[in-house]
Amino acid sequence: MGRVCPAPCEDVCRRNDVDEPVNINNLKRFVADLEYNKGQHLPVFVHPDTGHKVAIIGGGPAGLTCAYYLRRLGHSPTIFERMPELGGAMRYGIPEYRLPKKIL
Repeated sequence: MGRVCPAPCEDVCRRNDVDEPVNINNLKRFVADLEYNKGQHLPVFVHPDTGHKVAIIGGGPAGLTCAYYLRRLGHSPTIFERMPELGGAMRYGIPEYRLPKKIL
């Protein structure tokens, strides 16, 4: 978070009327990096298994998000991805200096 968004909200931020816009990208990046560096993860509630299997085509951000929420609902998602690694455009379309691969 806070690494690749062009932050169009900062251009129209109402704080511009006072001094300067809230630097939302830097705030999001700071919080995300802080949590990442702690190495702790909050437990996620998962419903009991339903026995339903779901195929997801594509392991980009939308496919991964879909799999995450389906699993939380108790389903068994399987992601089918043609590339060697998951991540889609975030992995293959954004340069390393902008979005380090270790963060994915």
